[in-house]
Amino acid sequence: MYTVETLDSAEHAPAERGEWWRDLVSSIHCPMAFTLQDDYIGRIEHQRSDSYQLVRWWGDEEYITRSAADIRKRPHGAYELLVPVRGALTISQNDHTVEVRPAAMTLASLDAKLDLRHGDRFSSLAFVIPQERLDVRLARPVRTGLVLDAGSGLGCIVADLLHSLRKQRLALDGPGFDAVADRIVDVLALACNAGNATAAVTSDDGLLPVVRRFVRAHAHDPGLTGATLAAQLGWSLRHIQAQLQRAGTTPSDLIREERLALSRLRLQDPLWRHQSITQVAYSSGFGDLSTFSNAYRRRFGERPSDTRA
Repeated sequence: MYTVETLDSAEHAPAERGEWWRDLVSSIHCPMAFTLQDDYIGRIEHQRSDSYQLVRWWGDEEYITRSAADIRKRPHGAYELLVPVRGALTISQNDHTVEVRPAAMTLASLDAKLDLRHGDRFSSLAFVIPQERLDVRLARPVRTGLVLDAGSGLGCIVADLLHSLRKQRLALDGPGFDAVADRIVDVLALACNAGNATAAVTSDDGLLPVVRRFVRAHAHDPGLTGATLAAQLGWSLRHIQAQLQRAGTTPSDLIREERLALSRLRLQDPLWRHQSITQVAYSSGFGDLSTFSNAYRRRFGERPSDTRA
């Protein structure tokens, strides 16, 4: 799925514009609270696929907050890269406040408490990135208040690519949009890692632990396959298969191994004793009990019921 739309407060009655803007921005990003005028003036160009979103917006003064309660009710699992085009943006997370102006950009988590404000006639790009797509490329977690140079070096390349992605929005389809977005995340990770002692995890030598970490975190998902793994991590399936083959395994073997390890932990956990073995199998990503039982016996030399006993 790939959609492009332009939304303008001028299409609504003045007294309704503030509420319309609150609902619109929350639907694009995640539930947030807004302080702004009832007759708010704003405009949004919105591109989105199943994986990424790119927003260019123009707007009057506003103050936006995302509270701990908002995060608990509606976790989002995403970062937002904010690239001001006109005006200053002030953002606070984890008691750290930064001001960002054109020629700079900042990376914020949508699953951490957030306070954001800007003045009238403000304009910015906002690039929404699934958290796992950036995390697997980072040498270390994103630090609070990270500000990157958007006027030179890698940061400038990121900003230029985002502006080009917006300008070509009507000439793209979903796969093209996602492919460019993946490359932007690659360069963004390099910019975030710049100056760190550990290199970015993009080399073949670093691929296996990245894949293992992702599979371990998503082993419970029955829809996890080699193809979905590749799509989520932004590498080709053929490349992942080739690198795992060097390590003596395959995507399907790796997924099955992590599911078996997860099921064994749950069978040994007293907190899971009220769940049947069938429920443990399904909750660990297996599609049927017979497949699970046979794989479990081959791997551990005993039946699931023996482990529980």
